[in-house]
Amino acid sequence: MKNKHFLVLLFSMMVFGLNANSENQILSQEKKTVTTVAIFDGYDEDEGYAFLVKGEDEYDDVMYFSDVTPEVLKTVNLKSEDKIGERFEITYEIEEFEEEDEYGYTEVYEKYTIIKIKKI
Repeated sequence: MKNKHFLVLLFSMMVFGLNANSENQILSQEKKTVTTVAIFDGYDEDEGYAFLVKGEDEYDDVMYFSDVTPEVLKTVNLKSEDKIGERFEITYEIEEFEEEDEYGYTEVYEKYTIIKIKKI
């Protein structure tokens, strides 16, 4: 009897695991690289690394970068408040991907990663 319960439990875990993996399927992935001049505006654990960039109008827009490569972090300590207000030339990668949820709806997401930085 214990073996039967164990097999049912094992089978249930496999089915739930497969459903969890198939819930969000990545349909496509696209990467684009951009270089711009920006002013460092600080770091926040929830938002990431904030930079002020020139927007379409005269006001600065804030861009948040969720990731920074280890090479960039070796070059500049972006968690330091001493760097706030400094201008940098940053090269970042925009990774755009589509995911399909369990209901068949497709969502498009973007992830911004700084891959190169140079103080101006």
